[in-house]
Amino acid sequence: MKKKKRFEWGYLLLLPGLGYIGFFVVMSAGIMIAQSFGMYNAITGETAFTLEGWQGVFSKSFVDALGFTLRTSVLSALISIAVTYPLALLLQKSKARKWLLPLIKIPYFVPGLVGSFLIVNLIDYHGLLNEVLMLLHIISEPLRLRNDANGIAVIAIHVWKNVPFMMIIMFSAIEGIRQDVKDCARNLGANSLQVLWHITIPLTVSSALVSVILTFIRTFNDYAISSTAGPMHPMSLANLMKTTAYSYNDWITAGCIGVLMTIVTVIFMVLYTVLGKYLQNGGGK
Repeated sequence: MKKKKRFEWGYLLLLPGLGYIGFFVVMSAGIMIAQSFGMYNAITGETAFTLEGWQGVFSKSFVDALGFTLRTSVLSALISIAVTYPLALLLQKSKARKWLLPLIKIPYFVPGLVGSFLIVNLIDYHGLLNEVLMLLHIISEPLRLRNDANGIAVIAIHVWKNVPFMMIIMFSAIEGIRQDVKDCARNLGANSLQVLWHITIPLTVSSALVSVILTFIRTFNDYAISSTAGPMHPMSLANLMKTTAYSYNDWITAGCIGVLMTIVTVIFMVLYTVLGKYLQNGGGK
């Protein structure tokens, strides 16, 4: 006969913290979903069920904002891992990593809005970058890197902010590879490139994929950076939501946009969980 699992009363100690967080998360999400159907209007206080918001949410502005947000988020995550991975490998062998690692992590502790203004001052029309390039006669007139439709400034700031975040994950993953495994491969005749390709990358690819997904989620829901360095059109989804609510006083459509952003985030969180379990169970061999 199978033994029944006993309830662990110790889990009740988590209720004060998790219950507090869960209550406000569920309540906030519930109100946002209700507002997307016309309930609990934050300005007028009116409550009337309607599908008007969902009928008009998929406008050209929303599609453009979704495309811009997805493009900048994906590119930011991919460029960040492309910078972080080789940098973590170099620092793992560097003798100066004790003081280089803290320097690299500084942007992680800088608020997003402050970091955005710092980078904007560098890449603005008369910023330091353009002035230096003109002084060296590389360009004849300043480049418009800020508020451009391609989101170059937004991507640059996200990379600056997310590389330290990825570095925490990737450096720990690389450091976690046992030295005797590498020594065994070298004793069998493997050179440094073969050790990297057959040992280091397979053992750290799961951490790289997880860091890319987490970075995508961080950038997809960003408001501070896209509002200061992003273009007026297309907006990011967070900016479109804020503008729809406060500028056009359309809280119903703003609620719809918030629900769709939450759905995308939940999808990637599920992907993150499934991928983590898959790789943990040996799927990444």
